[in-house]
Amino acid sequence: MKKKRINDIYFHGADDRNIFAFTERFLESGLFWIYIALNPARKWDQAYENLPKDKKQVFRNEYNKAFVICNTYKNLSRLFLKKELHVKDLFLLHGDGIPFETVIRLERADESRWKEALELAA
Repeated sequence: MKKKRINDIYFHGADDRNIFAFTERFLESGLFWIYIALNPARKWDQAYENLPKDKKQVFRNEYNKAFVICNTYKNLSRLFLKKELHVKDLFLLHGDGIPFETVIRLERADESRWKEALELAA
């Protein structure tokens, strides 16, 4: 997977070795969910814990969007990347019987951007 392309286009080639600084910098960009979805193995729970209280809700929203898009488009991910992306469910309550698709609505622009990101990463 060519994550460098994604990093160059969406995140201006920023260094992502320090996940905490990267999260602080791009959390409110509106595109951070793409980074989360393409990097599910990172320590996202630790990044969440290190955020200031006022940014935690924004992080939860971005993370949940990444979770929903990975689950909704798992076949598309498998087609482009030859593997499924598994983002863990950290913030959605799955025991209450409400499907996550009804809690988080994906916009058409998000779906298009996800398809574009998969094409770039392939």
